[in-house]
Amino acid sequence: MRYSRSIESQPGGMHLIFLTLWRSLLLLGLALRAPFERGRTLKGGLLVLLALPFFLFWQLLHWIGLAIDEVLFRGYRRIEIVEPLFIVGPPRTGTTHLHHVLSSDSRYTSFRTWECLFGLSVSARYLILGCARLHRAVGSPLAWLGRKLSKRLFASMEDIHPIRLDDPEEDFLALMPIMACFLLLVPLPSARWLLSIARCDTELSRSDQQRLMKYYRRAIQKHLYVFGREDKRFLSKNASFPGAVSALLREFPDARLIATVRDPMSVVPSQLSSLRPALELCGYDTVPTKLKDDLLALLPFYYMNLKTTAAGFPGRLAFIDNTLLRHDLSGSVTRAFAELGLSPSPELLEAIEARMADRGSGRGAKASKHGYSLDEFGLSETAIQSRFAAVYTAYTFADRSSQAQKG
Repeated sequence: MRYSRSIESQPGGMHLIFLTLWRSLLLLGLALRAPFERGRTLKGGLLVLLALPFFLFWQLLHWIGLAIDEVLFRGYRRIEIVEPLFIVGPPRTGTTHLHHVLSSDSRYTSFRTWECLFGLSVSARYLILGCARLHRAVGSPLAWLGRKLSKRLFASMEDIHPIRLDDPEEDFLALMPIMACFLLLVPLPSARWLLSIARCDTELSRSDQQRLMKYYRRAIQKHLYVFGREDKRFLSKNASFPGAVSALLREFPDARLIATVRDPMSVVPSQLSSLRPALELCGYDTVPTKLKDDLLALLPFYYMNLKTTAAGFPGRLAFIDNTLLRHDLSGSVTRAFAELGLSPSPELLEAIEARMADRGSGRGAKASKHGYSLDEFGLSETAIQSRFAAVYTAYTFADRSSQAQKG
């Protein structure tokens, strides 16, 4: 782990705190309307309303931990983030698969699910790690309870996005304390500022971009302070960052980005379908029209912003087609690394070969049972071709199947 010579002041700290308070009040106002929202069940609306105070209290605990860090662990600010690697493809394009593959390289370190949910501060990480050591020392008597709760809580996501507390996870959850996590749109689709954040490169002012990126930088530094003491490099996966790639590259001048891409004919129904379990919990029988329209407008922007940024930052953003990622894992990763001036380690290549061998023998991960189609969302191939016309002009997808596939 490397240290810089000086400690910088917290970037826009008070501005960010007041902005977070304002966003929290907006969320509360939206939650008060939820039980009466057209298209949402009363039960689901009341659940959102009752859950929000607990959610806000949980974020307050994160903020308390972050405040403790400024007193006890200020050294985290001196951590240098050297040559981070960001996976930034649109959702449902294979970002999770690539993230897990690259995480097998011990040169890299990533946020884990438990960090994103419970340990965003250095102090919380040390507390949780200390409790885990004590638990192991007495024979791990509650391990069965943790597995049972995890299986029960995340069962509905198993075929869409399997969740394990110790697995590498999408670090957009690190933005939750400042109410900038895109997931908040699911229970509250009228939280419009999240759409502006999703289009960070074009809709946020340069100063707002810098505040967001500086906060994110601090989150990475805190992770590296605890887990990067052997000069590990940070590896991120964030499917809500394709709209912020220019801001990322400006904030991290030696960063490299890999964008996974996939035919929108498959991405659109897969993304809408993946939201169903959470939407049903929040009282929606179908994907709300407002949310569907917002996503259909956002996804083409993601694709085109990636292309535009790649042209403006040559050698710093490489693309991997989802079909090649699935059928030529070794070749696609090696080519992407070469484009970025990186070399896959022998450890990574061995892990890739082992995954491919397991898949060939049937011992690897089971095929996803997540099924979807355009028809179930009132969409057609013609509509997708029209909405994504610029995307189909800019990209050549390896698999142009006329039917949405299971993925």
